[in-house]
Amino acid sequence: MLEETEVNEEPPPPAPPKRRRRGRILAVLLLLFILLVGTGAGYVWWAMGGTANGSPVRVIIPEGASGSEIAAILQRAKVVRSGFIFRLVARLRGVSTDLKPGAYDLTTGMGVTKALDKLRTGVPLKVFRVTIPEGKTIPEIAAIVGKDTKITAAQFLAAVRSGRHRLPIMPKGSTNLEGLLFPKTYEIVEKTSADELVDMMLNQFTMDTAGLDFSKAAAHHITPYQAVIVASLIEREAKVERDRPLIASVIYNRLARPMRLQIDATVEYAILLQTGHYKFPLTTDDYTNVHSAYNTYLHDGLPPGPIASPGLAALQAALSPANTNYYYYVLTSDQRSHCFARDQAEFNRCRNAA
Repeated sequence: MLEETEVNEEPPPPAPPKRRRRGRILAVLLLLFILLVGTGAGYVWWAMGGTANGSPVRVIIPEGASGSEIAAILQRAKVVRSGFIFRLVARLRGVSTDLKPGAYDLTTGMGVTKALDKLRTGVPLKVFRVTIPEGKTIPEIAAIVGKDTKITAAQFLAAVRSGRHRLPIMPKGSTNLEGLLFPKTYEIVEKTSADELVDMMLNQFTMDTAGLDFSKAAAHHITPYQAVIVASLIEREAKVERDRPLIASVIYNRLARPMRLQIDATVEYAILLQTGHYKFPLTTDDYTNVHSAYNTYLHDGLPPGPIASPGLAALQAALSPANTNYYYYVLTSDQRSHCFARDQAEFNRCRNAA
């Protein structure tokens, strides 16, 4: 008879260390993947949504705007939280090409779905385009607004002169907006008020000049506001791009000497203020008989305010003039540019050649 013997079963050997490490890494990666998916889904959910108590906002979608441009406009206006998600949803729904240009009364935080539906099925408001060229005065701008929009010239002038609108660059206590209504093409709707349009023009000044270094004005011993005055003189005097920094240098050279500026455009503006219209050409008597603080033939230094709305190029020239020893300039015979001179003798030669 065989005897029963015990069989000692030994436990399995432990898993190799490498296998355990690989398992932990896979677990961590899986957890990270779940977190990323959850975070991404949460972001999309947040970006798609809106707020219950948004504020009214008017948004203008230009003719020919691309999907990305429309998305950026809506995000800037805070209608949607993410322009990228708006564009993505529009593509997924196949409605990217269905968005209509025009003006829309929307609300901030209305969300992607509602904004898409509004731009697809809503009836946009009629848009009026009004172009303000460089070098125009407030009365001239008012006339353009009255011609091209539903706002009358009188309504626009009343808003400009109301004292309700200001920019930080303006001197303390000043309500004069001359030179600050930025020249550009504006798109407005029938409901746009005169005050809203004035605010648009002032905001445009702020946005378009944000890249300029107005601290450079101090190098010429003037304030940033006076740099706008200089730019307005340049805008009214210059005929071609290359003349702007040269005219700026003449202005600063005369101020530093000091010499009276004797700029015809200031006399023309003074006559405009007194009579309601420009006078061309000026006579010799105008230089001495037009009694106004703007007449730089009679008064030292800069005029008290801008004489027109300067464009960006004139503002850049005022802040970065050419380095010259010119003190005079006169129109050339073709009336298209200026001849610059260092002294009276050179000026006389320029004038005789004109």
